[in-house]
Amino acid sequence: MTDVRPGTEADASRAATLHASEIGEGFLSSLGRSFLTRLYRRIVRSPRSFLLVAEADGEALGFIAGTEDVRELYRSFLLRDGILATISALPQVLRSARRVLETLRYGTGNEQGDGAGEAELPKAELLAVAVAPQARGRGAGRALVDAFTAELTRRGVPGARVVVGADNDAAIGLYERCGFAKAARIEVHRGTASQVLTWP
Repeated sequence: MTDVRPGTEADASRAATLHASEIGEGFLSSLGRSFLTRLYRRIVRSPRSFLLVAEADGEALGFIAGTEDVRELYRSFLLRDGILATISALPQVLRSARRVLETLRYGTGNEQGDGAGEAELPKAELLAVAVAPQARGRGAGRALVDAFTAELTRRGVPGARVVVGADNDAAIGLYERCGFAKAARIEVHRGTASQVLTWP
């Protein structure tokens, strides 16, 4: 049986490892474990963000991260962790400068796409979800997404969005089974189409 519990700072490194190995979309994975560990530690520390961990028999099977306001989280990360995080991933950041800027711009209404405008989309966002290979097909992904929406409900947050590669049918299907609906297509990174889904 899969249990989902709140993540702690001690879980940040495991979340970073799973993110780097299991999430191929976007470019955050390329920034390395040190950068990602700092990001997940900031998510845990931020009162309006959260990390949830799926476990079975004491083994971490996956995680999901969310925030009530992605712009606020990014601003906090830049102010409190930006210098050290950038230093830890400097070669990757320099190689991907355009994509770094596109990611930082994301959430300000500058995405290119069609469908719902930024003002119509919820501020809360499902930031990332990853499941270890040995746990796939055992319901961990569904349990994590359901726990994410339950946490939003507990916090009184009425809706959320998730951005996923437009061709990632497996992820889109999972989100739709969990009550998300397609809302818009955007380009966070130039030339790469993404699908935005919203809940409820």
